[in-house]
Amino acid sequence: MWTLLNKFYTFRHIHANISYIKILRKNYIKDHPYKNIHPWKSLSEFSNDLINNLIYNKDGLVILNKPYGIRRKKFNSFKSLENKIPNSVDYTLDDALPYIAKELNYSNLNIIKSPEMYMSGITLLAANPNIQHKIEFAFIHYRKYFINTYWIVTVGTPKESSNKSCVGIKSISNPQFKNKRQILITSWSKNEEKLKKIKILRTQYKILSNSILNLCSLIELKSSFHNKHAIRLFASTFLYCPILGDNLYASQIQKVGNTYVRVDPFLTYSTRKLDDKILKLLGITPNNQNIIPTHIHLRSIVLPKFFGKTLKIEAPLMPYFDWTYKQLEFKHTIQKQDINHTL
Repeated sequence: MWTLLNKFYTFRHIHANISYIKILRKNYIKDHPYKNIHPWKSLSEFSNDLINNLIYNKDGLVILNKPYGIRRKKFNSFKSLENKIPNSVDYTLDDALPYIAKELNYSNLNIIKSPEMYMSGITLLAANPNIQHKIEFAFIHYRKYFINTYWIVTVGTPKESSNKSCVGIKSISNPQFKNKRQILITSWSKNEEKLKKIKILRTQYKILSNSILNLCSLIELKSSFHNKHAIRLFASTFLYCPILGDNLYASQIQKVGNTYVRVDPFLTYSTRKLDDKILKLLGITPNNQNIIPTHIHLRSIVLPKFFGKTLKIEAPLMPYFDWTYKQLEFKHTIQKQDINHTL
């Protein structure tokens, strides 16, 4: 009798635990950090949040930590295979400028430099033409000093822990598909460079940490620019380690046996399924993979000789990026540095 009762209560206990785990799993996905990247309910709430993420405000230079999935202006967006942002908003930085300017006691503010829509990090605003000129001068004349430093999370680990490179980004076309693709090349003619048929990308990277089971890497990447999706392209087709959450260039490399190889860019651009181990660590189902944000964060900038000194600004990680960092168990210690100092 007692044996039957024990079996009955054990069965009920196991069944209750299974039900509880299912509830936890359901709530876990429902309340997932990737589903709360855009928490704002109004433009004013969004604008206030940008002010709360103010990094620097002095002498007409205003620096914000731009959230992920926010465009610079309404016409400035990339629609192909974009990541899905649950409850995404249509607010832009441009929409928030009048409110920010008023709150900071400026007559107006202009956006000078900003990460792409599917990046987060440092955004430079100027209150007058003099500040704008100084910023643009620094970016044009001191590019070789790697003004921009990004933190990226890649799927996989590069063969080398650090490296410098100089590659070219070239646009190629295919009459069959009636469109163009960007590719990286490692050699080109002086004539191509002179005619600006290529854009030279200079990079320097180092691995800050590898995740549990070496599934992913946290990389600090210094890059001469980030437009034309240069960072995604570099990670996928040069490092052979696509950026986590990249649904654009990750498919340009495929695993054949134990080796990754580049494939025809005109036959790709489909979402590449992540390793089940990564999905489990991130609490994501295969069918929900497209809500993973593209993990590119403009971590810091350096403005050489900015009104007589070198200004370095650093942007904290966004909550979703920090959460990923912890879930993947990176061992690198994030240190808070002074955001403004002379080098």
